Amino acid sequence: MLLKIRHALLDITNQTAKQSVKQSAVIINNEIIISSGSILQPFVHPDGDGDRILHSLQQCKLVDVQDNTCDEGKLLRKLNYLVTFDRQRRPLTDRSAQQSGQVTHILTRYTAQPLYVFCAAEVSRNLHKILMNADSDSQDVLRSSFLVLTMRALKERESFKRFLQHIASYLRYLQPIHTLDDVLVMCSPFGLENFYKTISIGKVSNVMGSSLFGLSNALPLGCEGSAVFNNKLRLIGVIICTSFQREQENVNLTLAANFGYLLRDFMEQLGTPITMFNMSREPSNFAWERTIAVIESSGQQGTGTFIKVHNKRFILTCAHVVGQCLQPNSKVLCRAIDREFHSDVIWCNPDENRPYDLALLTAPDDVPERHCVRLARNRAILGQTVYNAGFPYYVNFNFKYDFNPSIFQGRIIKCDHGAIMSDGSVQAGQSGGPMFDQNGNILGVCVSNIKHEDVVYPNINTAIPTFDIRQTLQEFARTSDVKVLSNLVASQDVRRVWSLEMPPIQSKL
Repeated sequence: MLLKIRHALLDITNQTAKQSVKQSAVIINNEIIISSGSILQPFVHPDGDGDRILHSLQQCKLVDVQDNTCDEGKLLRKLNYLVTFDRQRRPLTDRSAQQSGQVTHILTRYTAQPLYVFCAAEVSRNLHKILMNADSDSQDVLRSSFLVLTMRALKERESFKRFLQHIASYLRYLQPIHTLDDVLVMCSPFGLENFYKTISIGKVSNVMGSSLFGLSNALPLGCEGSAVFNNKLRLIGVIICTSFQREQENVNLTLAANFGYLLRDFMEQLGTPITMFNMSREPSNFAWERTIAVIESSGQQGTGTFIKVHNKRFILTCAHVVGQCLQPNSKVLCRAIDREFHSDVIWCNPDENRPYDLALLTAPDDVPERHCVRLARNRAILGQTVYNAGFPYYVNFNFKYDFNPSIFQGRIIKCDHGAIMSDGSVQAGQSGGPMFDQNGNILGVCVSNIKHEDVVYPNINTAIPTFDIRQTLQEFARTSDVKVLSNLVASQDVRRVWSLEMPPIQSKL
C-alpha cells in the first residue's frame, strides 16, 4: 500500500477558556493525524481534570478519547480540533487570475476528532534522563506522548485498525537510523500558517536506543509534531522537543521519536502487536566515535580528542575541562569507546584569562592508530562544512556506563585571528571536543557557545584553530620539552579576539 504522507497544522481550541494552540502534525492518506502530545500542555493540568490523563500516561496506559466510559477522555472531548493542510496540488501561476485579483486558496481547513493519546515507554524513559527534571512532570510526560486523530466518521474504528496494519507494512523494511544520516524536517515554525511547509535539512546527531534520536536541525517552537524524513523521503520520526529550560538557561535541543518504534508501541497498547524486521546497514566510513573520550575532573565532564603528532599519541582538550588539575602529572579520569583509564596532564594553560584554553594529556600506549585523528593542514575557510563532536551533559547519562557522543553538522561562519566560529551546535559538556573537517581531520577545538542576557545560543560557538597550534605540537612531539608548550599561550591580539573587545575602528566622523 502506497502511503501519502503530508505536513499539516493542528489547531486545538478551548472555547470556554478562550485558549488556542497551533502545532505541526503529520497526516497520512488525508485521514489519520499524528502530533506530539506537547500541544495539550495548555489544557491538561495536574491540579485539575487533567490529573487523570497525566496519571494514565505516566503509567503508559492508552487513553481512548472516544470511549464514553473513560473518564480521562472527557476533558479532551470538550476541545475543538482543526487540521489545515494543502490537500490539492499547488496550481501553476495563472496570470489572468493575478490580473483579476482572484485569490488562489492553497490551504484547506477541516475538523478532526481525537481518537487516542498514548505515551511511549522507552521514549519517556530516555527523555526523562535527558531533561533531568528540567521541566515539570506534566511537560515531561506530554512530550513523550502522542495524539492520534481522524478525519473519518467515528463509527469506522475497525477500518482504522486495518489502516494501521497497512502503515506497519510500510515501515517493516525501514533501515536502522545512524548518526550523520541525512534528514529532512517539514514543519510550520511557531505554528503559523505563513510558515506552513517550511523545510529544514540536517543530519542525525545522536541515536539513543531504538526510540529516540537527536538532530542537528535548529528548530523553533511550534515544530513539535513535525515529520522527519530520511534521504529516501520515508517517514522515520516525529519531532518531540526543540528546546527546554535547565538551571535557568535555555537549551536548544531537537529530538525526534523513532516512528517505527512509536507505531509498534501504539499497536501493542491497542492489543494488535506487529512484527518489525531489522535490516542491516553498512557501517560508516568515518568512525568518529572512537576518536574521542569523555573526561571527568573536579566533578565536571568534558570532551577530549585522540590526536597523532609525529607518531606520538596525545589527548587534546580544553584547560577548563581539566579544571583544578593544573599541575603537570596531575591525573584525570577518561573513558573511551573501549576502555576507562587515568590520564596524566602534560600541560595546561595556567592563565584562565588568556587564550588558548588548552590542555594536553597523555594517551594510553596501546591506543590503536585508527583511533587517532590528524591535525588539519589547512586553515578553516568561510562556509566550510564542519562537524562538532562531544558529550553534551544531557545525553551522556552516566560516566561509568554510558558512552553516547553526539555530532552536529554546521558551517564555518567567521574566521578571525586565533579563533573560528561555526553554526554547528555546541552544548555544555562538548568543551574540548573536536571540530572535524570533511576529511575527518581535527580543524578546531570547541571551547564555548555564546550566552547573552541569560540565553544560550549553541549554534553560535567558538573554537581554537588547530592550524595555529600545529607547529607547537609538532615541536613538542619531536623534543618532548614541556617548555615548548608555553607557546600555546596566545598573543595579546588573540586575547582581544577571545575577550570580545571592541576592534579598532577608524573614525570618519
